[in-house]
Amino acid sequence: MLAGSLWLFTGTSCQAKDKPATKPSGNTLVELFTSEGCSSCPKADKTVAELQQQYKDNLLVLCYHVDYWNYLGWKDLYGSANNTERQQRYANAFHLNSAYTPEAVINGREECVGSDKTKLTAAILKSHQPAGTLTVSTQFANNTLGVTIGGQRDQTAIICLVQKHASSQVNRGENEGKKLEHINIVRDFISIPARFNSTTFTLPPGFKKEDYFIAVLLQDEKTLSISSWATGAIQ
Repeated sequence: MLAGSLWLFTGTSCQAKDKPATKPSGNTLVELFTSEGCSSCPKADKTVAELQQQYKDNLLVLCYHVDYWNYLGWKDLYGSANNTERQQRYANAFHLNSAYTPEAVINGREECVGSDKTKLTAAILKSHQPAGTLTVSTQFANNTLGVTIGGQRDQTAIICLVQKHASSQVNRGENEGKKLEHINIVRDFISIPARFNSTTFTLPPGFKKEDYFIAVLLQDEKTLSISSWATGAIQ
C-alpha cells in the first residue's frame, strides 16, 4: 500500500482511507486442517486459537484433524478419514497438487498456510460476509443428539459436532514429548441438503454437553464457498 492517504472515489464524493481496518465488517469462517503428527501444526493451532479469541464476535474457527500423518508414529487422537476427504475436496477446488497441513480455508473461497497470522488476519478484516439468518436447536437424550436448523436456503448444510477444547500429550512421532492444545475440534460432521433441516449424531465416549457445541455451515456444493454459518449450544 502507498504511504499517506488513499482516496477512494464513490459516486460524487471522495472518502479518505488512512489506516487499515482494525475490526471485521462481516463474519469469517476459518477451517484449519491440522494433525498431531505434523511438526508444523502446533504453531497453526496456536495461531487460530489467538485469532478466535481476538475476533470472537465475528470469527468461527473449526479444526479438522486429518489422518494421513498417522504413519509417522503417532495416531492423531482426533483424526478421521472424513476430515481428510473434506480437505481433499478443497484441494481439488483450489487446484492444489496435494493436500497439506497446516492449511487454513477461509469462507470456502481461499486458502493459506494455517500458521500465517498476517494473511489470516487480513482475510478476517476484509471479509464482508453477512451474519445470515440460520438458527440451531438441539435435543439430547440417550447418547444421541438431534439437531434442527432453520432459516436455511437451498444449499448444503454441513452440521458439525465441535469439542471446545482438548489437550494431548504426544509420545511419538514429530511432536514427541510435546503437550498440544486444541480448540474447536470437529469430532464429527454430517452433510445434508439444507431443506431437510435435521439430523442426529451418535455421541463420543465421555461426552459432556457443556464441552461441545454445534456449528452449521451453508456451503455451495459446486464452488464450496460458505454463504453463512451459525453456532448453537447443546441443551
